[in-house]
Amino acid sequence: MPPKKRRSLRARMITLVLTPSVVLLLVCSLFTFLLVDDIRDLRAEADLTRQVGTAVSLVIDTLQDERLATADSARDTERSDQALGTARDTTDTALVELREALAGFDADVLPDQALDLQRALDRLPAHRSAVDGLPPHQRDHLHSGGPYNDIVEQGLRFWDARVEHADPAQIPRLRSLTSLMRARELLSRQSTVFAHAVATDGFTPQAHNEFVAAAGAQRHTWDRIGAELSPEDARTYRLLESYDSLERVHDLQDEVIAAPAHTRPPVNATAWRGAAEASDQRMRAVEQDQIDRIGEFNDARSSELTGGVLLIGLPVLIVALASAAFAITGAVRMGRRLHLLRRTTLEHARVQLPRLTARLRAGHDVEPEPDAAPRTRHDEITDVADAFDDARRAAVTAALQEARLRAGVRAMFGTLARRTQSLVHRQLAVLDRLERDESDPDTLAALFRVDHFSARLRRNSENLMLLSGGSPVRRPRAPMRLYEVVRAAAGEIEDYTRVQPRDLPPVTLRGDVAADTARLSAELLENATAFSPPSTEVEVRASVDADGCRIDVIDRGLGMGEAALEEANALLADPPRFDVAGLVEDSPLGLFVVATLAARHGLRVELAAGPGGHGVRATVHVPADALTEPETLPVVTPEPAIVPAAVAPEPAPAPSAAPEPESDHYKGLPRRRRRTVAPAPVPTTDDDADRSPERLRSMMSAFQAGTLRARAGHPDLDGDHEEG
Repeated sequence: MPPKKRRSLRARMITLVLTPSVVLLLVCSLFTFLLVDDIRDLRAEADLTRQVGTAVSLVIDTLQDERLATADSARDTERSDQALGTARDTTDTALVELREALAGFDADVLPDQALDLQRALDRLPAHRSAVDGLPPHQRDHLHSGGPYNDIVEQGLRFWDARVEHADPAQIPRLRSLTSLMRARELLSRQSTVFAHAVATDGFTPQAHNEFVAAAGAQRHTWDRIGAELSPEDARTYRLLESYDSLERVHDLQDEVIAAPAHTRPPVNATAWRGAAEASDQRMRAVEQDQIDRIGEFNDARSSELTGGVLLIGLPVLIVALASAAFAITGAVRMGRRLHLLRRTTLEHARVQLPRLTARLRAGHDVEPEPDAAPRTRHDEITDVADAFDDARRAAVTAALQEARLRAGVRAMFGTLARRTQSLVHRQLAVLDRLERDESDPDTLAALFRVDHFSARLRRNSENLMLLSGGSPVRRPRAPMRLYEVVRAAAGEIEDYTRVQPRDLPPVTLRGDVAADTARLSAELLENATAFSPPSTEVEVRASVDADGCRIDVIDRGLGMGEAALEEANALLADPPRFDVAGLVEDSPLGLFVVATLAARHGLRVELAAGPGGHGVRATVHVPADALTEPETLPVVTPEPAIVPAAVAPEPAPAPSAAPEPESDHYKGLPRRRRRTVAPAPVPTTDDDADRSPERLRSMMSAFQAGTLRARAGHPDLDGDHEEG
């Protein structure tokens, strides 16, 4: 899983201190948003009332006039036709203004009633054509005036919808306005009925019933005007009701309602027209005045809300921003201090402490850090810094104590190794004297085996001294041939008889390089013989090129997996510092020794799979500057094996064995374990009968003479002094 993204402490602090300010700002923003939304609604309603509402009211007026002219056209006179044409032109002009007003708003803002009115007006041309197609005497006011009634009703519904979306303070005024509009519409319908009766010179019972119904509805509607208004607003309607023309209309209505059905109008047509037109003009003036007041109220209300937003929102915004700035400034200052503490901590952890550890490992003396200067500021951050200083001093002190402890352990191991080495040297000297004085073949053979064990013990003590940081006692300076280096390496392992040199070139190594190459090769040979069947050979091949000499140690043993080879090669390429604290029972000390010796002289050691994927091939690259010209050295005749065949029995054929699983590891280093294999039987040959004690003594004497000759040629290989 991907790591979670980490938030910095500074961000958390800023978030913590900004939370109250943000909450306050959000509350203020919500309050402001609500007020702004109300302001937007008020302005939108004011625009609808002022622009679309006025246009709708004008269309209603013109439609009422056109309806009256249509009813009067039943006279079939030129004057009535001209009046009808003029009324239609006026209506068309009002329709254009309405369409322009509706075009100024988005379709989703316009109320549905306005759109319904627009669709109803689209049917007006068809109705006019139908009226013009009838003879004047057949233009019944019910059929010709019915579409006008429907269109006017759509306009009145637009104003009814304004009541639902108005401010609560505007609702009584809007209800009174819509009642006034309906009262005017009912009065206009009565005038239309009366005009058609005058034009046709007849007042049918149907016309009488329609007139009476309109008059009754008008009076009922008029009673609702001003019922919910304040006394100041209701005064306008009371003045309107007191006009003589309206009273005259009421009187004429009473006469028409009281008179039975007649074939002619029961009241004077001129008197009705005059009273009705005067009342309508009064009502229209009051209606327009109320529309203007509604628009003014919306404007004033929106301005009041805008002032409230500015009065409340700006101070809150300023306070929120000021608190946020103060909080951010404090958080930034605290963040800088924390960043300084973090940088100081990381510098100590990544630079100073590793540098101190490196100096300790290099053997330099390091004094504990002095106490830090007292701080002038005292708060939680300084407490953390003081605690870190204490932890840092404790870490440095612990590192010093651990370094001294490890140095003491290494010194102890080095001292033990030197003492053991001194004892081994003395033991080898005693063995040399015993071997020279001994004549019994069996005893001489046993002495040679003890001599060989002592040489191996000396190598182990030298390795321990090398890993503990010291230097071996033996410091050869004379050059050595490569064959002698290989023979010296094979002589220090247990199964030296299995080592078979192949195609060794006649090259000579410098004395210091030769000695460490022999020790290095001995570790590789020990490893190869320990982890391969005892009946197999371990080949040692070498080749020379322009870059130097290459030595290959090849076994047919267990082998190593790819991961183990990579880890081992990484160790050999860059040897870590040997730490006795990490030692366990099965620690691979041989690889540490090989890596340390190789790094000392610039040698390069690599491990790879053996031929055919079996076993391991260890390659030692000796640089060209480590080779030298041969000096006058004792002549050594190459032999087919490291020791004479009479001393080392011929190896038996390798038994077939199933490959074992890959070894486990310790601390990232490969670990190979010894296989339990039955020892190979010692073959009997025809020459056993001829191996008399005298002959065995002669052969062992020859082997001793060769060993002494090699030691005599290289006295530095076998020092016999002790280091304290």
